[in-house]
Formats: sequence, C-alpha cells, structure tokens
Amino acid sequence: MIKFTSKIRQKINPNLINQLEKFEEITEFLHEKSQKNLMWHPLKKDSYDLYDHYLEAILTVYFNKYYLLCKSLIQALNEENYLLYGLIGRSLIEHTAILRYYVTSKMFPLVEIALEDGKVTPEEVETIIPWLEKHLIGNRFDWGDFLADYFDELDNLKSGNILKNSQVNVITCLKKWIEQDKSIQNLYELFCDLVHPNLGSTLLISNVVDNQICIGGHSGDAIALEIVNRTLNQLLMIFGEVSHQLKQLQEFKFADFIRVL
Repeated sequence: MIKFTSKIRQKINPNLINQLEKFEEITEFLHEKSQKNLMWHPLKKDSYDLYDHYLEAILTVYFNKYYLLCKSLIQALNEENYLLYGLIGRSLIEHTAILRYYVTSKMFPLVEIALEDGKVTPEEVETIIPWLEKHLIGNRFDWGDFLADYFDELDNLKSGNILKNSQVNVITCLKKWIEQDKSIQNLYELFCDLVHPNLGSTLLISNVVDNQICIGGHSGDAIALEIVNRTLNQLLMIFGEVSHQLKQLQEFKFADFIRVL
C-alpha cells in the first residue's frame, strides 16, 4: 500500500495529518476495486446485456482512473513534485464533474422513469444506452484515424464503429455542478491557473529564500506547500461526491426479474 512519507508529513500543516490518512484509505479502497479485469465486448444483441456491460465498463474505468490519480498524487507529494499535484488536482475535478453530469443529470432521471412501474422494457433500456456510450467513449479526437492499424488487428472491433459520439464539454458539466456547489468554481479556477503557463504554475516550482521568491533550485521553503495546505482538504471532499455517484451507478443495474423479455 502506497503511503505518504514521514518527510511530507513533517512538512505539511499538522492539521492535515488526518486528511492524509483518509486519502491513503481511499487510495487503498480504489486499489482493491481496480483489481478486476473487464474484457471489452460491446457488440451484443441483447439491449439489457449491452446496458449492463456498459455500466460495468464505466465503473471499472472510474475505479482505475481514480486509483491512479490518487496514487500519483501521493507520489507527487512524496517527491515534492508540486507541478504534478496541480495537474492531478485539476484532473480529479474534471473527472468528477463529468461523472456527476452523466449520472445525476442524464442517466438518473431516465432510470427512475424506467423503474416506476417495476419493469423495464427494451425500449426504455435503449433510451439510456446512448448516454452510457457517450459517457464511456464519446470524444472529439479521431482515435479511429490515429490508431487505425491497431484497431484493425483487434477481433470484432474495427476503426470507427465505436468512436462515433462527441463528448460533452467539461465546462458544461462543471456549470451543472457549480449550480449545486459554488465552492467548486473557485477550486477549479485555482487548479486551472496552477497548470497554465503563467504565475500559478510558476509558483509551484518556486521557493522563498531570504524572504524573496526564488524560481527553481532546492533551497528555501516551497511556496507550493502552502497551496497544498489550502487545497488538499477540498480535494479530499470531492471523494464524497465521487462515492455518491459511483454508488448510484452500481444501483442502476436492472435485476433480471424486472426485465420485460
């Protein structure tokens, strides 16, 4: 199990030690969840099976992505790579905004309607599948051309047959989230500034030496450490939202007895 080193524990604000331990627990939980292998086989005739397959795929994707992001955040702080901390923080916010948008704003209302009468028709399932596809594989970049030779070598998977949906803009997803939680706006704006080529990202590689800002080097106190002190708890709180959304996804699976065959 990956943990924060004693070095970073000594440097960080003492009030955040409990948050570090919670972050380690979340990372270990995600590590356990990411152990499952899911073979990609979306070409199914039965809409119920396709629906379930997409749900499992989305859950597997998120468990793996969040695990790697959490693991990388711990490694970044252990190595005092604060520039990477900024990149990971922004990625965590964006992934969660997209997860929340698809699950709460788009899929939940459709699943709720489908379950109202205690049974789910193939037509109802087929209204939800496009959102599952868009969530899982929607993109703007043409991966079909980029990886054409690679895709041609895979069984039952040809270039272009799954790469057909445009992705929802992350700003759209963030706006939906900000409507419910205003604090996300300031947090996201901060992390955007921390990864852009401007003062924000420059501060992440700067130290205070003799009460002056020193860019680069290994002496003095890292300015970025204060940024971590002010943002780590907010990043940790995002996982409350992540947990809620992933639990909803797990509950979206239609039991066999409510299917209309």
